[in-house]
Amino acid sequence: MVEQRSTARQRRTDAIDIGMRVFADHGLTTASIQQVADQMGVSQPYVFRLFGSKRNLFLACLDELEARIGQVLQQAAGAHPAEPLPAMRAGFRTLIADGVVTGLWLQACAAARSDEVVAAHCRAVIGRILAHAGRLSSAGPQELRGTLALGALVVMLQALGMDLSEGSQAAIDSLREVEATA
Repeated sequence: MVEQRSTARQRRTDAIDIGMRVFADHGLTTASIQQVADQMGVSQPYVFRLFGSKRNLFLACLDELEARIGQVLQQAAGAHPAEPLPAMRAGFRTLIADGVVTGLWLQACAAARSDEVVAAHCRAVIGRILAHAGRLSSAGPQELRGTLALGALVVMLQALGMDLSEGSQAAIDSLREVEATA
């Protein structure tokens, strides 16, 4: 049996998938290309050849995050054309359940504080996601703002290890109950 070598495109896809997890756990500053290369089974210089820099790999990971969110929005709107926003929210909660999207986004926001390139990229990602959600749902600016705010809340709650299986309101209520007993 002849072993088939991966194409550069497939290796790039693999590096982004692994990079999302590595950056979610370690952030742009602390993560290393070596961690990605080790998990891919390739050399560090090879990963640099694919992306040019660690920041470029990070930005590619943010682009993949955007693509995954866009796919969730598209599927939800297609499945529930009459009421797409609730379906989009549910799809987003499912997407973030493993913590990778949440971790990557929080790390991106942290990096954006001191890196204008990352900040501009994050702003562009949010803008494109909002525009896409608006096109798919016909939601107005206030509805989109509310959905974005709820999404940010869900990301924060998920990062804190809150149980979101009953929805974000139940998670918030459980926090209020903890405070009441403290």
